[in-house]
Amino acid sequence: MNIRLVDIIHKPEWERTHPIRAIEVDGRCRVAEDLAELSRYDLGDFKKIMKVIRLVGERERVLNEKHVVRGKKHTEIYEMRAHRGHARLYFFYTPDQREVVVCTNSYWKTKPSFREQNESFERAERLRQRYLESLQKRV
Repeated sequence: MNIRLVDIIHKPEWERTHPIRAIEVDGRCRVAEDLAELSRYDLGDFKKIMKVIRLVGERERVLNEKHVVRGKKHTEIYEMRAHRGHARLYFFYTPDQREVVVCTNSYWKTKPSFREQNESFERAERLRQRYLESLQKRV
């Protein structure tokens, strides 16, 4: 399995504190695909998620829970929220704290389903573990 980080935004002014990257697994970047689809089918939620991506890149930590929530069980995983919208995007900070890695999964919240939301957090955690393992192999 080949894992690498790729750019998903091309606005350096948004990345004053943290560069924003996404995980690409075997040549496929689900985050980029999901964001492109979101921009076509729900421009309002797309703009809200892009606002949160900008906030995460500009600030050391986003503490406002209407924008970013830390996982309860998976405490290294964070959820970007389209405030009053449905789109969610999961991410984690790299161990060196210099880069933000946006995980390869998103979630479309249509109803309060803790099981589905927990599955999204778990998927993000698995991807975080794979990324960390890929770093170990490079050393």
